[in-house]
Amino acid sequence: MKRILSILISASLLGCTGGSKGEAPALKEIGTMPAFESGFEQGVSACYAATHDDCLYIAGGCNFPETPAAEGGAKRYYKGIYRASLGDTLQWQKVGHLPVASGYGANIQAGSRWIIVGGMNGEGASAEAISIDLADACKIEKLPPLPCTVDNTAGAAACGKLYIVGGNADGKPSKRVFVLDLEKSAEGWHELPPMPSRPRVQPVCAASNSALYVWGGFCPADSAGGAATHTDGLCYSYATGRWSPLPDVTIEGEAITLSGGTMTLRDNSTIIAAGGVNRDIFTDAISGTYALIDKADYMLQPSEWYRFNPRLMRFDTESGLWSLIDKNSAYARAGALILAHKSDIIYIGGELKPGIRTPQIHRHRK
Repeated sequence: MKRILSILISASLLGCTGGSKGEAPALKEIGTMPAFESGFEQGVSACYAATHDDCLYIAGGCNFPETPAAEGGAKRYYKGIYRASLGDTLQWQKVGHLPVASGYGANIQAGSRWIIVGGMNGEGASAEAISIDLADACKIEKLPPLPCTVDNTAGAAACGKLYIVGGNADGKPSKRVFVLDLEKSAEGWHELPPMPSRPRVQPVCAASNSALYVWGGFCPADSAGGAATHTDGLCYSYATGRWSPLPDVTIEGEAITLSGGTMTLRDNSTIIAAGGVNRDIFTDAISGTYALIDKADYMLQPSEWYRFNPRLMRFDTESGLWSLIDKNSAYARAGALILAHKSDIIYIGGELKPGIRTPQIHRHRK
C-alpha cells in the first residue's frame, strides 16, 4: 500500500512543472527525504530545515508511517539531522540528531545558526530553544527557554534578534509575541505587545530590517466568536513598537489564508510564501460544523478536494503588494517548509491532505 501511494503521489505531479517549449521547467523535484530513520523516508510535515555552504539540512517533523491517520494511526516524530549538497540530486548524510524528537516548532536561520524554538512530540509541547552551528559540525547550543511552551508557532530573525509569534502557548491558542536578542541572550526572552487580533495558530511570518510581518493562522471558537481562519496580516514596526493591519493575501481574486503555509525572506524587500489550507474547508472542519461533508468522511477525500493553496507568491514590503510567481499542484501542501537559497527557492515535504505526507523536495529556479 505504501508503495502504491508513493507511485500515485509521484504520478500526480508529472507534467505539472513544464515551462515554454524548449525551456527547462521552473520547478523541479531534486530528491526525497532521507531513509536513515525508519518511516522518515515516507515524508514528514512540520519539520525543520536550513541551508549553508550550498548544502541543505533537514531534521525533525512527523508522520503516520504505519497506520494512516484516517484509520486512527499513531503519529511519529523524528530527531535525525541530515545534510545533502544542493546539486541536481540530493545525496543525504546523517550528521547529528536533535536533543529530542520534535516537530511544529519555529524554524529560524540567522547566518550560519539554525535555530529551533519550541515544538512538540508525543510527550507534549516544549519551551526549549536550540541553536545549531552549521559552520561547526552542527554543534548544538542551548538558548534560554521561553517562559511558556509553544507549538504550531512561527518565527523569524532580523538584526540579531529572534521573533516568535502565535501558535499555542502553554497549550492555548495564542496571539503572544516574544523576542530574544542573540547578542544579549543571557537576558532571556522579552514579550512584545500581543498581535491585535484573535489568536493565530499555524501562522506564517518573516522579518525585514525594519518590521515583522505575520499572516494567516487559525483560531478555534472562543469567547470572541466562532472558529476563524485568518486571511489578513499584521506588521510590527521595530521603531514605533506598534502593530498595523495588512490587507488580505489576495491572488487571482481569491483571499488566501496561508494558515499551515510557509514563508521566507528572500531579501529585505521581498517575502516569499507558498501552500496552506483552504479557508472555507478548514474553517468548516475546525468549527465542528461539517456543513460541507460528513465528519466521518472528512479524512477520506482525494487530495484535490481539500483545495490546498497551489501558488508560490511574492510580497513586496515597499509597495505592500502581493503577486504570483508560479502556480503548480506541487505547492498545494500544508506543513511544508520553504527556504530561499541564492536565487532558488527550496520547497520541502508537507502533507498533500490531512494525514498524508509527501517525501518530495522541489527547487524553483528563476
